[in-house]
Parts: sequence; structure tokens; C-alpha cells
Amino acid sequence: MRLRHLAERVAGAVVEAGPDAEVRAVVHDSRRAGPGDLFVAVRGLRADGHEFAATAAASGAAVALERPVPLPARTPRLRLEDSRLGMAELAAALHGHPSRRLVVVGVTGTAGKSTTTHLVAAALEAAGLPVGYLSSVALRAAGPPVENDSGQTTLAAPEVQGWLARMASEGAAGAVLEVSSHALDQGRVAACDFDVAAFTNVGHDHLEYHGTRAAYLRAKARLIELCAAADGKGPPKTAVLNLDDPSHDELEAYPIARRLTYGIDRPADVRAAGIRPIGGGTAFRLCGGEARAEVVLALAGRFNVANALCAAACGLALGLPLDRLAEGLSAFPGLRGRLERVDLGQPFAVYVDFAHSAVGLASVLGELRRATAGRLLVVFGASARSGGHDPAGMGRAAARFADRFVITTDDPVDADPAELASQVEAGVEGRQAGRDYEVELDRRAAIRRALALARPGDLVLLAGKGHERTLAVAGGPVPWDERAEAEAGLRALGLAAI
Repeated sequence: MRLRHLAERVAGAVVEAGPDAEVRAVVHDSRRAGPGDLFVAVRGLRADGHEFAATAAASGAAVALERPVPLPARTPRLRLEDSRLGMAELAAALHGHPSRRLVVVGVTGTAGKSTTTHLVAAALEAAGLPVGYLSSVALRAAGPPVENDSGQTTLAAPEVQGWLARMASEGAAGAVLEVSSHALDQGRVAACDFDVAAFTNVGHDHLEYHGTRAAYLRAKARLIELCAAADGKGPPKTAVLNLDDPSHDELEAYPIARRLTYGIDRPADVRAAGIRPIGGGTAFRLCGGEARAEVVLALAGRFNVANALCAAACGLALGLPLDRLAEGLSAFPGLRGRLERVDLGQPFAVYVDFAHSAVGLASVLGELRRATAGRLLVVFGASARSGGHDPAGMGRAAARFADRFVITTDDPVDADPAELASQVEAGVEGRQAGRDYEVELDRRAAIRRALALARPGDLVLLAGKGHERTLAVAGGPVPWDERAEAEAGLRALGLAAI
């Protein structure tokens, strides 16, 4: 598309040179910019893209800027009022606004986003709506999924629009997007026409970025605003809210055509009855209006029942039948690294989970505490990549719910692992080192220590890494597979029966 035609589709965009330059891709990394690309100079947390605009231009790219910078002569360039929002609109326009050709569900929240995103996709598929999805775990257009190795919950705007375009061209009728608060604040999904805005819960997280809980919730609520303002495609624009979560009353204040609530403890529009553990999962009766259907979920914990209710409510918002949605929920096999069971026939339960914040760790430990007849043991650590995840709060969560725990290393990057462990220990109140917990900075050794401590009937939770395939340490990432480490530990200790 010619630069001037792109500019016509973005409010406030002005072509300053090269209006007839052909653009084939929108990029935000100057190292990947070349002829046919439009490099958008984005002001980031650590660097300002304007500093690299001349490099991109020298490589043959056109440039989009918020403010003037020296550029090579005859560089095609575009002035934007807001480069982040502009980049999203430019990418969407270049791909022909693919979200307008899809039914789009956005899922956000503090915990449970990834699992719920995949539950929504499974439910919609079973109800006859073929969908693609973008989550922190995997990305899928219409064929087999690929691993999301970007390290981002939500991809940058050009990548989001590119995937949506693939979905539309490869036969998907809908898209399910896992949307982080960072993505909402930074405009990564600003050009997505959402039909459903779904919320798992909103606690206290990423305060190192947002500053206050109010600002964090405000960022999350942006999903409702985007949904309400999007072009209509049939179903009323709907906010799906958790009636059991304190955020419900705050989010309810944001105007939208329709709201659907779900919950376990309060009389919501979509609810669960007769919740009971079954095998390694949970059975319940799914209730929506006058309709009822039985669900046998392959996931443990009441919080996963809530995630399933959220997914069902998204399907009902799109007019899909409850019984077919229930079939999809029951068929969902679970998500790698999200309360994933490791079973080699050992006499105690072992789970791998991604809980890497104080909120997430407290949530999963609270659920497992209620479901565990024996002792609850946990291995976890504070990540240097998660400055707002409250290391001391993680220590408090372990001290409150676990019988024994091992504090270890989780993505220290360039930080001192011992210092991170000390920050966790600062929250461990009323528990004694050596008796109730210990510190083992070698994560492999920590896992094996917890497995060695476990007795028949106990439950061991390995928290923090989940689906991730690397451990971020000084000098760069090293390969890591938490499930494989658990299995290797069980075998090395002679605890595996299969």
C-alpha cells in the first residue's frame, strides 16, 4: 500500500515526504527494517525508537515519527500524533483490518488469562465456530499451534494484526486474544475490533509499571472501552465479568451494550452447581438461564471452574448453545504449565504451574490447600523480570498455605539470586528456616529436595516456570523444562513407578 493511502486511514497522520512509497510491512525494530518497510519510532521504557530512525532510513525503510529527527535525504516519512496507537492502526490498515472479518474475544485479568483463553477457544470450536488464538503459551491461525517464544503475553501490534490476517485468510471465523495490562496501556490491541471483553479477576499486579492498583484496573478496563467502541458485527458488544471478584463493581461502571456475569458464590448469569473433584479434575453442572449441561473438566481447583464459567459466558455472549460449549470444556485436555500434573506413579501428587506473583501463588496454593489431604509443599522463587510481583508477598503466601517450601531461583537475569531469595524470606513470618522451609538457589536441586521430602498423600507444587523453555540467568537464557526436571527428579530418587 502506498504511504499516503496508509496515512488516510490513521487519524492525525500527515505524510511529510515520499507519499507514493510502497509499504509492505510495519515494523518497530530498526534492525529488521529495510526497503518496503515502514519503521515506526516508538518511545519505550528503556529506549526511544526515534534514536534509531536514521538507521532504519539508511537501510531503505520509510519512517513514522512523533517528532522530527535528522534523516537521510529523500526518506519517505510520516508524522503521527501517537506512535503506539498509530503503529496499531497502520498495521491493521495494511492487513485490511482483519479483526472486522472475525468475531473477536479478548481475555484479560490478573490470573487465569492463558487457561481461560484456551478454554474459550475449545468451547467455541466445539460449538461450531472455528477460531484462532494468541496466548502467552501458543499462537494459532487455523492449523496446528506454534509455541509463543516471544516472552510476551500479548505480541506487538504489527504481529497481532499479522496473525489476525492469517486467521481470516486460513478459514477461522473468530479469534481469542489473551490481553495483558501492558498491551492495553501500550496500544498493542488498539486496532482490534472486539466483540467480547472477558475478565478473570483483577488483583494487585505489575505495580512497578502502573504505579497504583487504580491505574492497573484502569488499564484493564480499556478492553471494555475498545469493545464498546468497535464496529458492530452482529452480537451485542458484551463485557463478561466475574461476579465473585471485587473488581466486578468497578468494571460494571464502564458503559457497554451488554454485561454477562459468571460466578460460583453469587447468583450470576452463568454459574456452576454441584462442584466436586473427580479424578485429577472437577465435575460440575453448568447453568446459564434455563439451560443446564454437565461438565467434567480435566482441571483441578475452583479457580479453574471459574475460568470455565468465563469461557462459557463468552460463548453465550456470541449466541452459541450451552450444551455444545459444555462439550468443548469437557474435551479440553489442559494447558502445558498451568496446574499440569506430573504422574509417573509416585505416591504423591506433583503439579507444575506458572504462578510467579504473590497474587498467583496465593491463589493456587489456597485452592490446593483445600484439595490436599496430606501436606502441601511448594518450590518457588522471585523473578527479576517481575519487579511488581512482590517477592515478600510470595513468601507470605507460602508461609500461609504450605507446610514446607523451598525458596529457589526463578529468572534472576543479572540480579543476585541470593538477594532475590532474601526478599522472599522477608515475607516469611512465623515460620522457621530448616524446619518449615529452606533456601536452595540451584533450581534443579530445589525440585529434587522437595520431591525427597514428600510423603504418600502429599502434594508438591513447582511454581513459577510453567510452560517456559528457558531460565533467564546472567549471561543469557539457558534451556529449561520444568516438567522434564520433575520427571528426572522422580526417576533419580527412585520414586517413579512407570
